[in-house]
Amino acid sequence: MQCKEDEANTFRAYAEGKFTYTDGKFLQDPIHLISNKKIIAESYPKESGTFVLAGPYEKGTYKLQLKKFKIKSFSTETVGCKISADSLSIEIPDGVTYIIFNDITLK
Repeated sequence: MQCKEDEANTFRAYAEGKFTYTDGKFLQDPIHLISNKKIIAESYPKESGTFVLAGPYEKGTYKLQLKKFKIKSFSTETVGCKISADSLSIEIPDGVTYIIFNDITLK
């Protein structure tokens, strides 16, 4: 069995971490990894606020995106991440395929 050439060049993006939130409604909406305006992973945070997402990643920046709740702050060891202008996502730089968010605090 052989991999197709296009599959051999595809990596996976992994994001995991923990949200700090006060509104229990936060748990009802999915969180996404978005690359090139496409959802590459979807999950719901656990009641503890923890999450794990993984999806296909080729190149370029991608983001961890929320549907309704805005991000106040976050902490990670990965350099170059930033909160988007609308505060609904965290932009992750090109080339980062594994990221751990120690804490993401919501507004």
